[in-house]
Amino acid sequence: MDALHQLQNLDKRFSKRTHHSSESGPGWTDKLYHQLVSTLWTPEPTESKEEIDAIKQTEYRKITSLLEESAKTYNNNDALLLLAELNFFSKYGYHRNYKNAFTYYDQLASKGNATAQQMIGFIYATGVGNITKRDQAKALLYHTFAAYGGDTAAEMTLGYRYLLGIGTEEKCEDALYYYKAVAKKVIDYYLSGPPGGHTPPLAKVRLSDENGGVYGYSASMVTERKRRGGYGGGTEKSVSIDEILQYWRYLAQNKHDVDAQLMLGQVYYLGTRSVARNFEEAHNFFYQIVEKGTSGGKISTKNSKPIGQAAGYLGMMYWRGEGVPVSPQAAHKWFSIGVKLQDPIAQNGLGMMYLKGVVVPMNHNKAIEYFKKAADQDNANAQVNLAIEYLQSEANLPLAVRLFTKAADSKHLLAYWYLAQMNDQGVTSRPSCRVAVSYYKAITERGDWLHSTTEDGYDAYMNGDKEGALLYYKLAAERGYEIAQSNVAYMLDTDKQILSTLPFFGSEHKEPKDNEAEQSALIYWSRSANQNNVDSRIKMGDYYYKGIGTPVDYEKAVACYRTAAELQMSPMAMWNLGWMYENGIGVSKDFHLAKRSYDHALNINQDAYLPVKLSLMNMYIKYYWQWITGKEVGESLQIDNHDKRDHPFKADKVKNSNEMQDRKSGWEDADEEMKRQYYKKKQMEREENDHFAEETKDSSYEYEYNEEDELFESVLILALCMFVGWLVYVRQYRMNNQPRNNNNANIANNNHG
Repeated sequence: MDALHQLQNLDKRFSKRTHHSSESGPGWTDKLYHQLVSTLWTPEPTESKEEIDAIKQTEYRKITSLLEESAKTYNNNDALLLLAELNFFSKYGYHRNYKNAFTYYDQLASKGNATAQQMIGFIYATGVGNITKRDQAKALLYHTFAAYGGDTAAEMTLGYRYLLGIGTEEKCEDALYYYKAVAKKVIDYYLSGPPGGHTPPLAKVRLSDENGGVYGYSASMVTERKRRGGYGGGTEKSVSIDEILQYWRYLAQNKHDVDAQLMLGQVYYLGTRSVARNFEEAHNFFYQIVEKGTSGGKISTKNSKPIGQAAGYLGMMYWRGEGVPVSPQAAHKWFSIGVKLQDPIAQNGLGMMYLKGVVVPMNHNKAIEYFKKAADQDNANAQVNLAIEYLQSEANLPLAVRLFTKAADSKHLLAYWYLAQMNDQGVTSRPSCRVAVSYYKAITERGDWLHSTTEDGYDAYMNGDKEGALLYYKLAAERGYEIAQSNVAYMLDTDKQILSTLPFFGSEHKEPKDNEAEQSALIYWSRSANQNNVDSRIKMGDYYYKGIGTPVDYEKAVACYRTAAELQMSPMAMWNLGWMYENGIGVSKDFHLAKRSYDHALNINQDAYLPVKLSLMNMYIKYYWQWITGKEVGESLQIDNHDKRDHPFKADKVKNSNEMQDRKSGWEDADEEMKRQYYKKKQMEREENDHFAEETKDSSYEYEYNEEDELFESVLILALCMFVGWLVYVRQYRMNNQPRNNNNANIANNNHG
């Protein structure tokens, strides 16, 4: 289309003259450098910003007139859709206009266009742009029409709405129908790729993780679990990915470190958000390992594991044609080397060759043998391949289910698919519609190659286009993406400044409330919480407690905190519960339950030591004051020593849960794996250089509760707080007396005069 080419050329022409600001842009030194460069070496533009805008508007008017003429005269629906998307998504730098977009989408929807019907449904569902009021009934109607037209986004939206009963009754069967339709498209595309299927997209980005989570480092359970699992809870947060990559490159190229070469090969092969996939680099590093380990025709026993892994990756690259010409013969050669060294990727690859008769004669028994060896080493692809073979026999059905479940822990799409099918068809021992839907839903969100709205949102966010990012994330949130829901809520959240609620820290000038944004934030926090995001659940409680986007409701706040504490073992939720029990807000005042909650918060998260101890000290003061004044204080606090022993939320239980989660994720995020190995390597270097391994071992003893120690610590903290309070009092006293002394001096001077 001529108009489309003109838009693309116009965007290229003016994109070089414009600059998109970003909230998380370069530091001041970078800005200063670029300013100096632009001042000293960049010639002055021949046109002002106003002139450029005028030229752009003139060109846009010509193009949009051409599109409108094509739509009206020739009934060109593509032109009408392009006009709608120009106005809605601000494509090619066109000024966003929701009202015009709605008009174009409405015209197109009346002609039966499924994409336009889905967009009209989205506008009614969210009220975006304030061009129409929210109407969930109309939203459901338009999404239904769009889904009948085969629109993938509409099918996902309806699946999510029927699953949770949004704008309709909960109907698991209907949710299953729509999610299954999308999952089938995903699996078909996945299997259309090279051997082993298309590589899944990168893991989605949770925006709050960039700032340490919703509540910051150590307080946000979702982010903290990932951070502790990723690199041991280390405190070296300042090390960037570029610095870590440079460190691995130094070891690989200068020290010829095999582990570093393998790490870099895997990172370049899998790709990350920081390091793009580079098959040439990956091949070079893998080949360096194998060449050194197989020189002279003999396989070295030293470093046999990394040599086997490198051979396995090389086999997959030659079979799939990644960075090298497709060559099953070369793949077989590398797989054979890897198998001799017990590499699971090579074992699975050779098993697939025997199963399909590629290069080698077809041999079902040998294929099963290799699949078993690889599956025993937790290779997800082998587990799926072996489970599929076991499905041929009813007697082996339990083994197949067990293998599919293990592979599903590694987020394998085919494992999700078969488990969903088995629950859908009632093959498992306890079939469940909701379990089937959860697996189908996971497939649609994990394998979103063709409808990556979350990626569009992240790209817009990184380019400084907050409105565009919010729009894309809302689209994904309506389709049921939990991570998009939490991102929307986080971007709309007005409750990020904890210190603003405290005296002396609060800002005198407060931004006017945006009730609509606060209500939307609460909606998306709630939807995220209903998909098991514990931080979102606590945020819900905060909103109900503070009356953000809703009237104040302490009972609902307590319910949110209790759910997060009891079912999701959140230390912050336990602390909140303790505070509410201590003060009798939303619940009856109960010092005993308050102390239990505080103790359990500290038991789970040792980083909460200071706030918990301060809270306990404050609570003890209240408790004994009320006891001295003859008020009811409930049972004695001193009999609570059994809490740590009897309470089900034990720290080791949380630790084991986190470790299990880490094992499941595996190489889901190569950035995190590279960080984990980096910190592990640096720790080993420190131990070798400083010889403090014994000290580390001795200092890692398990803390044993001692009431005398606690009392001493509490008294010490109380004394420090009283001292600080006295200093503040003295300072305020002096400041108040200073004007009085000045006035007295002035009076004395006047009298002398």
